[in-house]
Amino acid sequence: MKRRRSESGQSYIILAIMMVGMLGFSALAIDGGNLYHEHRRAQNAADAAAMAAALAKIKGQPLGTVALTSTTSNDFATTAQACNPAGLDCILGVGPDLTIEVTNPPREGQYAGNPEYIRVYIEHKVNTSFAHLVFSGGLSDAAEAVSRVWPTQNFTPGYAIFATTEHDCKGVWFSGTGDTNVIGGGVFSNSDAASASCQSGVQGGGGAITVNPPHGIEVVGTFDLGGSGAVNPAPTEYAPKQRIRPMMGTPDCSGLWDYGQLKINTAGATTINPGRYEEITILANADVTMKPGMYCIYGNKGFTSNGGSITGADIFIYMGDGGFDLGGNTLVNLSAVQPPNSLVDPSHNDWAGMLLYVDPNNTNPIKITGTSNTVYSGTIYAPSSLVTLEGGGTTIGINAQVIGESVKISGNAELNISYEESKLFFLPPAIDLVK
Repeated sequence: MKRRRSESGQSYIILAIMMVGMLGFSALAIDGGNLYHEHRRAQNAADAAAMAAALAKIKGQPLGTVALTSTTSNDFATTAQACNPAGLDCILGVGPDLTIEVTNPPREGQYAGNPEYIRVYIEHKVNTSFAHLVFSGGLSDAAEAVSRVWPTQNFTPGYAIFATTEHDCKGVWFSGTGDTNVIGGGVFSNSDAASASCQSGVQGGGGAITVNPPHGIEVVGTFDLGGSGAVNPAPTEYAPKQRIRPMMGTPDCSGLWDYGQLKINTAGATTINPGRYEEITILANADVTMKPGMYCIYGNKGFTSNGGSITGADIFIYMGDGGFDLGGNTLVNLSAVQPPNSLVDPSHNDWAGMLLYVDPNNTNPIKITGTSNTVYSGTIYAPSSLVTLEGGGTTIGINAQVIGESVKISGNAELNISYEESKLFFLPPAIDLVK
């Protein structure tokens, strides 16, 4: 009986301790949820401000002022002040328990010093229900966003040949017996292949490779000099990976007349018109002239030829499906519209400078081929295809920028690749949220 009396009331003590613990967990849940909510709110405000600042930069507006106006509209109101240290690259917004820093270029982080990037950093105090009883001053939160302003530029400035693949063997592959001369731009393979049996770049042929200074051959992985042809200058290995600028739209072929299947099987002169084609197949030694304008190929048989000649000035070819191969026995002279002239589709995309656009979902092989004195002028964009540059005879001229998932150079003709940036396709300015 005495023992029972001495233990009476213990349940109240245990219950009280449990209540304290439950209250502590409840407080943690309430304040933790509030902190998460406030962080998401600040992050959304930072993202919106970074994108608004990027758009303002394109328009030539004061990007710092626009960014602070954006954060104010998202309930982070501040008054503009000078940064410390002050500078034209920075604007500071200050409010009650709140600071916002907008820098272009960023003063810190991986994008520091790069004028294409804008950094918005928000730091603010978070009101709590219980945490302030334990932590003096309450809790603080920070959010960061970085946007990028892509200037008007071509896809990969400075490169005549660019292989987009990230891991495949032979991103760039020289396998022919003819010499290759690259003038005005470099050669780049984005593949990190670097094993003994799989390299990012390969010289496997007998032709010499010359890339005129100050440009050269760069590969993210390694380069195999297994061929007998000389390579000058020596390739640069383990180059940093590069992110090719994405397209902001695809060609709009609406409104073009649909000619269906076009098969030319008689010799002689033939003229074809811009429009939509299920296929273009040239079977005989025809002399084909393509009128200026936009040609959209939508069937899986693509655009092929074997012999004769194909000539077209101020044209743009869009390969929605199918391969492109005009045959090594065909004399080709095709050129894109030269900027500053224009070739505008119904969606107001200007394709001046673009000769051949292969849809990123089209993985069919692309062959840039021809006989002696063949010339291709303009950007050749085939980011998901193997692009082969090949020819027979004496010389082939490619006044272009060639972009493919992989790029192979073969054949016995001398191949002259000339990169003249002013004659190529230029992407319009664009914005992107990178962090």
